[in-house]
Amino acid sequence: MNAEDLTEIERAGRRCGVCRSQRAWRRFHIVRRGDREPVVVCGSCRARFGEDPPVARTSAPAPAPAAHEPPSPATPRESEHRRAKPAPDRLRAALSEIPGTFSTAMAARAAGLSNDKTLTRLKDLAERGDVHRVGNRWSTESPPSDLAAAIDRLEARTSNLRIVRDRARVS
Repeated sequence: MNAEDLTEIERAGRRCGVCRSQRAWRRFHIVRRGDREPVVVCGSCRARFGEDPPVARTSAPAPAPAAHEPPSPATPRESEHRRAKPAPDRLRAALSEIPGTFSTAMAARAAGLSNDKTLTRLKDLAERGDVHRVGNRWSTESPPSDLAAAIDRLEARTSNLRIVRDRARVS
């Protein structure tokens, strides 16, 4: 490597002119073409592009427009196609796959979101009534009725007793 190459490497900030890498800058190569400025390339870019890197290429001049026409106003159909479609809600999709109750961390992992963002979204969904809080966990199931909740509490307190409901006697 001569002093002229080192000067070009320093002028490029010890970075590859194509991929902007700084790794192993002492092994950079200088590509000189007669019609272009010298380009600093790393070994990977030199192997990929050879003596024709995509940097400092001279492009063909753009053709000049024949006549200046005012742009026509966009019709409503064209503007509808230009709008980006909203991305599907990953949290709602993940909640439909999680059975029963779940923690915030489980929902975050399933949706691929951070715990903080998931907790905020779950609170928003709770305000809308899509999910509800059950202790420290969340549930997408409908909240139990008063009777079902009372029976659940009773069953939780009585471990070895069975609840017997009135039945018609068989004679």
